[in-house]
Amino acid sequence: MKLLVVVGTNAPFSYNRFLAKFIAKRYADKADFEVKEIDQIKPFSRTAEPDEATKNWIEDIKNADGVILTTPEYDHAIPAALKSALEWLGSHAGPDVMKMKPAAVVGTSYGIQGSSRAQEDAREILLSPDMSANVLPGNEILIGGAASNFDKTTGDLSNEDYIKQLDAMMDNFIKFVEQANK
Repeated sequence: MKLLVVVGTNAPFSYNRFLAKFIAKRYADKADFEVKEIDQIKPFSRTAEPDEATKNWIEDIKNADGVILTTPEYDHAIPAALKSALEWLGSHAGPDVMKMKPAAVVGTSYGIQGSSRAQEDAREILLSPDMSANVLPGNEILIGGAASNFDKTTGDLSNEDYIKQLDAMMDNFIKFVEQANK
């Protein structure tokens, strides 16, 4: 099973990159994970042709059995770079890039709400008619206080309560992907 873990920002430093890499490392025995950056993806325009990096993004998503978005929260929403990257996956990208593709959303932020609004924003986009992704219900992981919940040396998530929540969500997501791909 191939799962993409998307770093939902183009920022050079991000605790969500730490989270994506932690997921790929911690659960490597359960699936083949690839951490996918979005910083090279061309800004979306319905009338523009995708460049090579954008074509690779679309193909990587097509070929994945499931997708996990890690998103920070910028002004109560997902970052513009993530929105643009997701727009390339809409119905204009070709038939069924995201249709019924298993997807999950997690995230961390500096605030106490742990990217809750951004995660809801991402879920709504994934469930939109142009995407129609198969989004894992419930299983929200709201990691607030990002700066104090990751090891500064390794980048690993260090809060045991959040790790337990993430373990349960990932077990559920892997079962969800297996069931969806039967």
